[in-house]
Formats: sequence, C-alpha cells, structure tokens
Amino acid sequence: MARIHPTLMMTPAILLGLVAASPTTSPQEQLQPPEAARAAIACRALEVKTAEKMGVTLVLFHQASKADGPRLGELLRANDGASVEFETSDGRSHPATLFRMGTCFGRGLLVFPAGSARLSPHEQFWLRLLGAKTPQPSPR
Repeated sequence: MARIHPTLMMTPAILLGLVAASPTTSPQEQLQPPEAARAAIACRALEVKTAEKMGVTLVLFHQASKADGPRLGELLRANDGASVEFETSDGRSHPATLFRMGTCFGRGLLVFPAGSARLSPHEQFWLRLLGAKTPQPSPR
C-alpha cells in the first residue's frame, strides 16, 4: 500500500479551513445586529446625563452610520414620545421613551429609569420601536 506524505494529508483540511474562513459578506453586512434585531437602527450616544433624584437617565443620540440618517429621521418624526427598546453591547434590551429633538437636526433623546442600563458617550446601541416595524433603508 502506498503511503501518503503527512503534508499532503493536511492540505484538504487547510483548504477547507480557508474556504470556511473566507468572508462571503461585505464588511457592512458583518456589522448587522442579531437576527432578532434586524429592524433595528444602529445609534451612537452623544451625551449621557443621569438625574439621580428624579431617577432617570437621558441620552442624546444620533445614527451610528451616516447612511442611516434619513431612516432615523423618519423614525424620530413619526414616533416622538413613543415607547422603544434599545439593545446595549452586552445583548440586553432595555425599555425607554423616545423623543425627537426638534432644535437638534437628526438627534433623538432616550429617557429611561436610572440604573436600568448604562450607556457612555460614543457608545453604540441598537434602537427598535416596540410593537411596530422600524423603517427599512430605501432601495437604491
């Protein structure tokens, strides 16, 4: 029986590993939220303030990606004062109230119970409406 050189035996495994590891999606597709959050909009906190005596945290935010600006603007205009949830980097969802900042173009304000979640300036989170579909990107 002919012997196969050990290097040749490893070649199929190496090739299979390279094929499995090769990206089949664009970098933007790889940054998508978890499956349950596909209708979410990626946002970035600008300022975070907590009023301990009142028991609330306020987060001024905008979209994380400039391309989502029109989509976030539409969501803010149509849902001022609505109940929303936001997902933090630890994968946990938190309820909040959403307000449109009319004097700050493209900015929103999240209001939620102090201590229920922690966000810091420049931190990214996913924003979703409760019981409604978040606007999808317009076809190009």
